[in-house]
Order: sequence, then structure tokens, then C-alpha cells
Amino acid sequence: MSTEKEEYKNDKVHVTVHRKPKCLIEYETEVFRPICVEGEKKAAKVVGKEVVVPGFRKGKAPAEIVKKRYPQDLDKRWQEEIANNAFRECAQLANVPLIRRDATITFKMDSHTRDGAKLTLSFETMPEVPAIDPAKCVLTDVKSPEVSKEKVDETIRQTQMFFAKWEKVEGRAVKEGDFLLLDVDIIDEDPPQKLFSNTRFEVSDKSMAQWMKDLVIGKKVGDTPEGVSTPDKNLSEEEKKEYTPKKVRVTIQAVEKSTLPPLDEEFATKVGAKTVDELKTNVESLLTKKAADHVRVQQREQVTEFLLSHPFEIPESVIQKETQFRLEQMLKQEPFQEVWKKSGQKEKEELIESTKIEAEKAIRIFYICRKIAADQNLNITAKDTPYTAPDPLEALLYPSADHHDPHQPDVKQAEAYSQTLLEKTEDWVISHARTAPADKPKPKKKAAAPSEAPAKKKAAPKKAAAPKKTASKEEKPKAKAPAKKKAAPKKKAAPKKKA
Repeated sequence: MSTEKEEYKNDKVHVTVHRKPKCLIEYETEVFRPICVEGEKKAAKVVGKEVVVPGFRKGKAPAEIVKKRYPQDLDKRWQEEIANNAFRECAQLANVPLIRRDATITFKMDSHTRDGAKLTLSFETMPEVPAIDPAKCVLTDVKSPEVSKEKVDETIRQTQMFFAKWEKVEGRAVKEGDFLLLDVDIIDEDPPQKLFSNTRFEVSDKSMAQWMKDLVIGKKVGDTPEGVSTPDKNLSEEEKKEYTPKKVRVTIQAVEKSTLPPLDEEFATKVGAKTVDELKTNVESLLTKKAADHVRVQQREQVTEFLLSHPFEIPESVIQKETQFRLEQMLKQEPFQEVWKKSGQKEKEELIESTKIEAEKAIRIFYICRKIAADQNLNITAKDTPYTAPDPLEALLYPSADHHDPHQPDVKQAEAYSQTLLEKTEDWVISHARTAPADKPKPKKKAAAPSEAPAKKKAAPKKAAAPKKTASKEEKPKAKAPAKKKAAPKKKAAPKKKA
């Protein structure tokens, strides 16, 4: 059903513009004699150059003979010429932009003679993104993580572990304070899903979930205790509600103990500081930065929900392409491949639909952020995209932090640009939003920006005695399907006839 109707006319066409849902535009067009006559002449020339008529050189047969011998070819080309010329005239009159320069334009010819024609031209246009009033965004106050002396000391201890000497412990059961190399599998899924493989865990309250401690303490190398992962008591009620218990199997590969290097100037130098005091200052600064980052991430998630509350139409083809790309990326991941193979038709349709929902959210955020950036003159420069951290301390402690290398290929630069655009526009909203007390439910997880893939991270510098990854207390696997940046189209498409 049409939502808007406009009419335009000149000496070649009379067009009625119908704006349909999902950014679909239909030009209901009456074409006058000049276009029809000119189109027939051009069609005859084009077809005449393509066919061979006995008694004439290729391309030299008279138009009347070509018309008699190849009426279908000539008529098909004639319709295309009418549609091409009609669209150019309509586009100049109505001035409705294509979704992109190479967008598909289709036509349905109702009638055509030398005296005139009637047809409908269809194409997708750009979304009409609503204006955003940041003053209407109300943010729940986010509590910043505490940066205490104890946390600084613990962070330094974790840093020392990258340079620790590790020894295997034989002949006794696991006890508090040990380090374990564990495999952890989720066994209530078919096939079992590998959660951790040969990963180092410290048997302590600050580093291991209670349910896992209960499983491993008193066990020995080679044991495979099974149990259910449950939320720790110190989690918030909201976190407990979001937690999904899983039946797991833990395989104890090894028990280890560590000898940490002394906390002296030699060690401080290894992680980029001149003295121990400077190291402590650096760690405190880093933790303070991470605490601020935590607050900002939570605020951005709230802004995402606010932006998604502004409805507008999106072209169906854009959603389909983003959905298809996300599915292709997920199918490259082995765990998803196994799920897909074992899924029935209904389950596959549900997976596709959930992917489509996330793709649409991401596209909406992209369009809104692009409009905000344009309206507020928020320019993205090379300085805005974070470069790989030169700080060895941060590289050790946070190897998965998002950094961008400007020397990476253009696709990666485009991905970094897309992410930076998202963050910069959401930060602008935050700066103009209001803040309410922290008594509202936690916002849902934000959608990834479309055509955005996480930039490839540089690995943390390897050290001779560096330990294997030590899993955090409630660490959960996360998967994110990257999306590629579409290349800019170069050629304007001609109308295509509907099948």
C-alpha cells in the first residue's frame, strides 16, 4: 500500500511516484511519443548490429528487414530503451536517490507503441533516517570498578606470572593455590562443545568459579570430574538471571606450581617501567583507564538501545546481503558448522531468522550513526582509530583489546572506520544525554555494526617463561561473526525487466 504519492510531468513523461514499504519506490509512468520513437530507432540499430541477415554484411541490413526477421529481439530491446530513457526523465523530475549507484532497477511494461507507452519502474531508495534528540536519552548511572591498592598488587602479580618458572606437581591431589592445566567441555550439547583446551587456571576464589573449585579440589592428574556450572554467590541478581547453567566435564591435564620473579627494577624494566614505583603507577593508570572504558562501554550499550527505538524503513536487499554475509562467516566456524549439520529444517530457519534480526539491528545503527555524524559534523580521522598499543604492560594484560594498525589493508581500515564512527557518534549522544539512578534493568547487548569485522589483533609479546592463558573467574566463550565492507559501486545500473 502506498504511503505517499507525487506527480511530475514534462514533454516526454508523466510520472506518479509511489513510496512503498521497505524503501521501495515505484514510478508509474506514461511515456510520450518522442521517447518511444527514439527508442525504436535505437533498438533497430543495436539489434541490426548483432544479427546476420542473408545477402547483407553484418550490421548493414535495413531496419525494416531486421524488424520482420527478428521481431521478438527488436521488441525486447525497444522496451529496454523505453524503460532506460523513461527512468532518466523520471529521475530528473522526482529526484529520488537510488540506494546505491549500481542498484537494480526493474520495469513492467503494460503497453507500448510508437505513440506512447505505459510502464512501472521499481527500485530501492535510501532510508529516511529520523533526527535524533540526545536530550531524550536517559542513561542509567554505571558504577565504575574500584581501583584499589589490592587490585594494583594483584594485577602486578598476574604480570609476574608471564615471567614465572613453572614446575609440574606429581603424586598428590589438587589443593588451594595450585595451578591446573584443564580441558573443559560442555557435555549437555551434542556433540560436546570445547569450552577451554589446555588452559591454565589458578585454584583460588579470585581466579576460579566456585563450582569448578568444588570439582577439582581433591582430584588428581587424569581425573575427569563432571558437574554443573552455576553462578557464584557474589554475582548480582541480574547477572544470576542471565547465567545459563551447563553440564560440564573437566579434564585435569597437569598440576603446577609457579616461582614468580622478584618484584625489582629488573622486572619493572621488562614491562616498560624504570622503577617498581613507576610500575605501580603505570598499573594504577592502566586500571583507571580500563575502569573508565568499562563505564563508557555500558553507556554505549544503553545508547544503542535508545537509537534502536527510532523506527524507519530499511531496504530489504540490504538486510538480505548482511544476513547472508553473517551466515557465511558463521559457517566458517567449526562449532557452528556442527550445530548447522545437526539442525533440522525448522532449526535452520530459526537460526537464519535470528541472524536476520541481528543484521537488521546492525544496519539501523549504522544508518543512524552516519546521520548523526553528518548532522553534527563529526569527522573521523586517522587519529581517531586506535593504533596497536606500544605499552608492553597493556599488551601483556589485555592482549585482546581492540587496536587498529593503519598499515593494514583497506578492508581492515574500513572496519576500523566503521567501529570508530559508531563509538564517536554514541559518545556524542552520551555527552548530551541525561543520567538517572541505577535502578533500571541492564540494557540488552548491542548489535555489531554492519559490514564490520573485528580487526585482527596482534598477539601479546611472547616471553620465554610465559604461562598459558589463565582463565578469568566467570569467563565465557564469545563468538562474533565479522562482516565485510562493501566496495563502492562505480556504474549506474540500467532498468531490468521483471521475469
